[in-house]
Amino acid sequence: MKRVMAVTLVAAGALVVPAQPAAAKVDPIRALTAQFVTGKGVKLKTVLQVRPKGGKGSVTQELGAIQFGPKGPIAADLNEKTRYDKGFFDDADNDERGVRKSLEAPGRVISLPKFTYVQGPRAGQGLPEGKYWVRKRPLPPVPGGVIVNVFEPNTVKTLIAKAASTRGGVVRGTTTSAKMAALSPVFRKQFGPGGKSESGQISTIAYAFTLSKEGLVTRLSVTMRMPVGGGTVVDYTSETRLYNWGTKVAVVAPRAEAVIDEKDVKR
Repeated sequence: MKRVMAVTLVAAGALVVPAQPAAAKVDPIRALTAQFVTGKGVKLKTVLQVRPKGGKGSVTQELGAIQFGPKGPIAADLNEKTRYDKGFFDDADNDERGVRKSLEAPGRVISLPKFTYVQGPRAGQGLPEGKYWVRKRPLPPVPGGVIVNVFEPNTVKTLIAKAASTRGGVVRGTTTSAKMAALSPVFRKQFGPGGKSESGQISTIAYAFTLSKEGLVTRLSVTMRMPVGGGTVVDYTSETRLYNWGTKVAVVAPRAEAVIDEKDVKR
């Protein structure tokens, strides 16, 4: 009898399985700030469409890398190219059309803490021989086409908290340009301190970003509808892919002999 009871107890004990700890919930803010290591960064590609509703506009592609420091992005090296819709230049004469078409040439932007260097259409016409880069005041080291800066921890935290849905690693929500201007330093620099158009109107913004299993943004989609007055509305549609988080990135300035200061350029 004792043997039967012992066997029974052993069998019962074998059925008792210790509870497994619950999977740790991913913290996107902690995941992002953990990437802010000197000499590390991320690669990305951004495609921005800017188009008046029912009219002709442009598509700009930015491709390159962002370098991080302990507090976030400190430098960027981005190749860019803009293509205008067919018929965009039809209202110009031949000379003016040639000047406008030059805006479709490839360009490059190197952003560093003290200066930004531009090459191509942003550098403009009439540079002296041997000068290929124009040195300007520093600009935010992120693509201009991103619209919603997912490298700002407080911005990401707020957008997640205010999101309409967070399912399957995809965060979706809406906001306004005024709220984004109050929230994001980079947005204020791009679109003004109040986030209003020149006609004083506020834009609506829809955003969606996909988080990896580590909690890092791998895809960002943003649509901003901006009323610009006179009944005209301009749609900004941005698609960004982010990859190779944690890759080594070292952004350097162009050769000094190839650079000219913006104030010294004669147009």
